[in-house]
Amino acid sequence: MTVKPAHTPTALVFDRAHLVAETVALVLADAGYAARATVTYRDAKRAFNELPELALVVIHADTPGERRGTGLLQALIRERPNTAIVVVSSRLPQDLEPFPLSAVFLEKPFDRAQLLDAVERARESRPRV
Repeated sequence: MTVKPAHTPTALVFDRAHLVAETVALVLADAGYAARATVTYRDAKRAFNELPELALVVIHADTPGERRGTGLLQALIRERPNTAIVVVSSRLPQDLEPFPLSAVFLEKPFDRAQLLDAVERARESRPRV
């Protein structure tokens, strides 16, 4: 018997590719999250501020010349340290800006099972505050 949480956990997805953001949000919704997909930093920051009990963030890693994802990650660490974080990218982790030690890296392309596995690992590795 599966025990459901008393409330639906919230998730924020930030990926510049609309189709990727929407697909990830749909997978998370199917897994029981109230997921919000965003494709711009402005929308992601707004959602971050509107979701005070954020349980999970799936965020695309920065690309050269774009550092706003890092800004959002820093805000997460500062303001919501117990939020699970999955960082996605088609680049290797060593080629990216450093990201939080508790974050889980997921290489693109990925499938539903790989995404959900990364989410579970991120939930298990988040700091307990």
